[in-house]
Amino acid sequence: MSYRVLKSIEMDLSSESITQAIREVGLFQQQLRAGMNALVAELVKQGTEVAKMQVVSMDAVDTGDLEKSIYGYFSAGERIGYIFAPTPYAFYVEYGTGNAAMSSPHPEQGVRGVQYDQNAHGLGGWFYPSDKGWILTKNGTMLAWTRGMPARPFMHNTMKWLEEAARTIARSVLV
Repeated sequence: MSYRVLKSIEMDLSSESITQAIREVGLFQQQLRAGMNALVAELVKQGTEVAKMQVVSMDAVDTGDLEKSIYGYFSAGERIGYIFAPTPYAFYVEYGTGNAAMSSPHPEQGVRGVQYDQNAHGLGGWFYPSDKGWILTKNGTMLAWTRGMPARPFMHNTMKWLEEAARTIARSVLV
């Protein structure tokens, strides 16, 4: 369904004409609200798919949990839409970690206050608990080793894509 954005309302100074114009303005407000809701819903829908594609194209797929976790939320009543990546490690994939991220940082690293290699592990890297670890400790914990990982800004790229595509999407939704 498409929604007409521009509307001409003609009237004269008679009370009947003014009353009719007020009705038309009210109807137009409802149509505009419905059109804006349709636009935000479509942006959320397409943005969610783009975010998932970004995860795959940036080779940020290990278990598939990050890609599967991405979802969009839209509420017409609240007039709001979000795209979420709620896995606990999504932030680390987005911004990267450690020494590896220093050579491949997030585009907004400075803006967000992200600091890489805060613990000064440097090139020595560190061990972390992982069910895919290759070292078994005395207490049975599996450990894996890393120097970190480069930033893979899947949500940042999704935001940039939406900024560029919004006008085209709006033209397809709003007439």
